[in-house]
Amino acid sequence: MAGFIRFFTIYAAGLNFDYKYFVIPMKSSVKLIARSRLLVSIVLLCSTAGVSMASNTENQKVVSANTGFAFKLLNQLAKDQSGKNIFISPFGVSTVLQMTGSGAGGQTRMEMQQVLGTTALPQTTLNEANRYIYQALNRTDTNNVLTIANALWYQMGAPAKPDFIACNRQYFGATIDALDFSSPHSVDVVNTWASEKTRGKISRIVSGPFDSNTRLYLANAVYFKGKWMEPFDKGSTKDRPFHLKSGEQKQVPMMEQSRKFTYRRGSGYQAVRLWYEGYSVAMYVFLPDPGSSPEKLLSIMNGDKWDRVTLPGFEDRDGTIVLPKFKLEYGVDLNQPLKTMGMKTAFESGSGRVDFSGISSRPLYISDVRQQTFIEVNEEGTEAAAATGMTILAGLETSPLPPPFKMIVDRPFLFLIADGQTGTILFMGTIYEPML
Repeated sequence: MAGFIRFFTIYAAGLNFDYKYFVIPMKSSVKLIARSRLLVSIVLLCSTAGVSMASNTENQKVVSANTGFAFKLLNQLAKDQSGKNIFISPFGVSTVLQMTGSGAGGQTRMEMQQVLGTTALPQTTLNEANRYIYQALNRTDTNNVLTIANALWYQMGAPAKPDFIACNRQYFGATIDALDFSSPHSVDVVNTWASEKTRGKISRIVSGPFDSNTRLYLANAVYFKGKWMEPFDKGSTKDRPFHLKSGEQKQVPMMEQSRKFTYRRGSGYQAVRLWYEGYSVAMYVFLPDPGSSPEKLLSIMNGDKWDRVTLPGFEDRDGTIVLPKFKLEYGVDLNQPLKTMGMKTAFESGSGRVDFSGISSRPLYISDVRQQTFIEVNEEGTEAAAATGMTILAGLETSPLPPPFKMIVDRPFLFLIADGQTGTILFMGTIYEPML
């Protein structure tokens, strides 16, 4: 499954611009599902690679904060878009905000940290942990392909403050280049970078000319391609009814597989973990009980519960999973959800309160945060892509074996894709109506 793109366009208000880690059992006696291809994530701000000096505990605090933010963001979107298909890359959004936050100060910084759940963490811890996550996700020793790339372009003749540039280089591995945003060619430069880093899956992250006040454009690309441990047999796929929220039914192609899975019977839901090859990345599918919904499930789930209760509750179990094939394209403006979650000052223009002084001595504010995503799930696996843009102006005991479970995902469900090594939730969403 796939990736994520986000871009940062930064404008100056003046003419000049200054200079728990949760442990997912890496192996269980489970051999799981079908093949997967994912894809890209493009983000924005501060970054570079190196050997992380932060402790595992510190790294885990940041991963746990990201997990908490992931559930809060999807929960907020589920409230705002009740009964709708949603697919986001929370990792992309949190990374972008953490990168940006490195150049924020005052109330702006405080609000961003509160939304991200990083208030108690010093900047040095955040920096080192983000470098660890960056390096851990850019690994080549697995059967999957998972890579991350970051870039920063600044207006020719007006680079950002040196410390901000250094943060991008040192902790997120960003390439730094000058760009004349007034030239139409600048759009091609950014789009070509995105296409190359996502292997052609995201060909355009900039659709038109840059605003004349653009001073910085930051981007992150995440690419994932993996295979399920065992593919679904195409011969077992057949049309079945999917029960929509309206009460109507829709015939959709359903894949089926029977074997030993990693399964959980929670309070009000069933869930199954479907590993990709190498046990390094997994998809989690949550099916709410009849009468419930993904929204209700999200309202009682959070990062802490995910780490302490949900993940430890998965166990090997014989059973059958029936899962719809689906394809989804989704776009969302994240300004209002982030404001509702508590990040308000960063979006204020001319208030005198917004503080991105770590980026520039000139006034700046965030004018737009938007994400575009794509996902397709079939017998062979998953392919997904996401693009996010941010514009800144200026033990063993013998017991009877449980009977095999049967999990027929024929009604709205929740799913997420997580990295097994770092515990990072890469993608998550709700499906109310499978589309092909």
